[in-house]
Amino acid sequence: VLASAAATAFRPGRGDAVSAGALAKPPRKLLELYSYEGNQFCRLVREVLCELDLPYRLYSAGKDSPRRDVLAKLAGSSQCPYLVDPNTGEALAESADIVAYLCRTYGDFDEEEE
Repeated sequence: VLASAAATAFRPGRGDAVSAGALAKPPRKLLELYSYEGNQFCRLVREVLCELDLPYRLYSAGKDSPRRDVLAKLAGSSQCPYLVDPNTGEALAESADIVAYLCRTYGDFDEEEE
């Protein structure tokens, strides 16, 4: 809870509005995100998904969650966040890599705007 409050304090307004760089047409299939609430890196990814107005299925994979085992089998690790994009076949684990991928694949930005 404290990590989430700190993230809000240092990142006001992030994730609460659709970005001008969001594409008008969503991807055909839902993105899949393994995440949990108290993790600041997961939050960054969720914010970008919201800003890009991307529909996604959230799998809560916090400690002691049975989804943690599913994630470990899928990804070889239970590290969150973990994004699966069935539209492109991509699967990524690091928040910075996920954010860059989402912006590159589903955003419409000039290089100066990124």
